[in-house]
Amino acid sequence: MIYRTISLYDLINQKVGEKAIKGILSDFSCPLNEDVDYFIHYKAYDFERVGLARTYLVYALIDDKPILVAFYSLGQSNVVISEDLSKNMKKKIFGTTYPIGKNIKTLLIGQLSKNFYNGYNQYIAGDILMGLVFEKIKEIHLLFPSVVIHIDCRNDIHLKRFYEKMGFQLFKENGDMLIYFMPTNNVVEKIIS
Repeated sequence: MIYRTISLYDLINQKVGEKAIKGILSDFSCPLNEDVDYFIHYKAYDFERVGLARTYLVYALIDDKPILVAFYSLGQSNVVISEDLSKNMKKKIFGTTYPIGKNIKTLLIGQLSKNFYNGYNQYIAGDILMGLVFEKIKEIHLLFPSVVIHIDCRNDIHLKRFYEKMGFQLFKENGDMLIYFMPTNNVVEKIIS
């Protein structure tokens, strides 16, 4: 399968137009997570326009026709690190014991989802989607280094297994949400090897 990723930023700068872009985004559906649907339909365009996040649309070529099969968004965030975090835990989560401070800037995978509209989710596996995210993170990391990648998710066994399989480490629980980290260098090394 051939995949092509298109930046919402590029669509805006190519003067595709807000109405046309929102029409493209309206064909996206994720019944598993209302927050994802809300983001793609009501926030993605404005977040892109003002620079709060970059959203990437992933297309698969099916019968010579591009089909929107997934999307992801990346942004910046920060987390506050507890003073009592052990050196072993720092090494495991951040990939270093170097004193990186208490307030850590992170590269945030803000949204990540397959498109369930018309069963298009069947055309991309989660591993492939995360591989595309990792490729983009590598590009960003070369320009603006970040110690850690961070993703928040619901406390769901399937999501936990998936992110841990991808190499993320649980950092902490925050209510019904989980915060996962991965040293950015781990992604760069995965892509290189």
